[in-house]
Amino acid sequence: MSSAESVVDRSVISPPTKQASKGRETESRSVLMRVVLVLSSMKLAVVLLVVLGLLTWLGTLAQIEGGLWKTQREYFESWGLIAELPLSIWGNALGTAESPWVIKIPLPGAYPVMILLFLNLLIGGMLRLKWQVRNVGVLITHVGIALLLVAGFVKLEYSYSGALALYESPKGSEGVSTRAYESSKFVSFHDYELALLKDDGEAVEERVIPEADLSRARYETVTLEAADLPFTVELHHFLDNCRPMPKGPMSRSTTPVMTSDDGSPGIFLQPMKVNPERASNSAGAYARVMVDGKKHAEGIVYGLDLQPRDRRRFPFTFEVAGQRYGLDLRKVVYDLPFSVRLERFVKRDHPGTMTAADYRSFVTVLDEGQEREAQIFMNTPLRKDDFVVYQTSWGPQRGGRPAGGPPWYSVFEVSKNPSDQWPMYACFVIGIGLFLHMVLKLTRFLKSSTRTTLTA
Repeated sequence: MSSAESVVDRSVISPPTKQASKGRETESRSVLMRVVLVLSSMKLAVVLLVVLGLLTWLGTLAQIEGGLWKTQREYFESWGLIAELPLSIWGNALGTAESPWVIKIPLPGAYPVMILLFLNLLIGGMLRLKWQVRNVGVLITHVGIALLLVAGFVKLEYSYSGALALYESPKGSEGVSTRAYESSKFVSFHDYELALLKDDGEAVEERVIPEADLSRARYETVTLEAADLPFTVELHHFLDNCRPMPKGPMSRSTTPVMTSDDGSPGIFLQPMKVNPERASNSAGAYARVMVDGKKHAEGIVYGLDLQPRDRRRFPFTFEVAGQRYGLDLRKVVYDLPFSVRLERFVKRDHPGTMTAADYRSFVTVLDEGQEREAQIFMNTPLRKDDFVVYQTSWGPQRGGRPAGGPPWYSVFEVSKNPSDQWPMYACFVIGIGLFLHMVLKLTRFLKSSTRTTLTA
């Protein structure tokens, strides 16, 4: 090839390559701009708000049959769902007979809708809006709404809650366990865990297997093992709601029957209808302890939802190589960075009735050797270290505290929520933004009115 041909080749090849690169860059910018325009459009905001309103309406209807916990998971914490709308709703509204027909509507969950709404606010309301003095109020308002959405996201992803039940402090009474009236732990409302307990005579070592690892036991045998344990545990026939029943002529078992060495008929787990409100269910499963590939022991683990005042537990216990172990299916246990002691519970009824007009708990918060007194009652929770303690219930419910009977106990809801106060701050920001916008609008109106009057 001659030098002339070489020059020609380079002149032909090089320029198109640069042009193609610029074309691809321009095309990518064009696609990005189109995405930005869609995300920031007012039309998208309207569509998202309509979908959010529809989800709220359908979710409210679904709570009647599905319960709050299930509906919240399906409609507001998911990426998508198939909503069912009975035609009987329209029939009732028109005064006609109910219809068994159901309309199924595919919808996005509130989770992606809120993400898109946040992006719409961020891009459309803050980046595309002209940064001028007259728009300061609008910008601040958008910041407040965005903060409100972020607070909801943080609560969804990083918060958890449970129950804490305490007796009144016995004030020197003997024979009462300290943990009955003072505790630094609370239990989940819905989620279970399997605890492996090892009793060495002085302390109990505890290992926890989360429910996510147990869920497969509904359909198959799940093997749980650790390198430092001389055995493995096989879990099977996991039931979301059940109760232990003795084997007998009047009871039919669809699950394995656990026989005992004393010749008794044994017990089995009887499946029960799963309650939509998951906190009302009592889960259970069968456990098999394997040593060197052979069955060593087997039994039932049962997550009995005991009364809050009942602190007794009945784990499945066994021995391997002279060491005692236990398996306990229980609600997830959370730790508090402080302890709460119930000093006194007070209930005041409406005159002539047994309906509570006011009830509150006088507690002592113990944190690193320091004590602080506090009251917990309706709309006045205890807040400390990202934890919020609410007053929810009490007992005994009927007849008050009987003479010579058990003392009052109080039930609290404990919530860990890093963004607990963020909605309040967001409302302050939104209020400031709306106020500034109104003031600026009013100022411009007064100026224009004065100018018109002077001109006339």
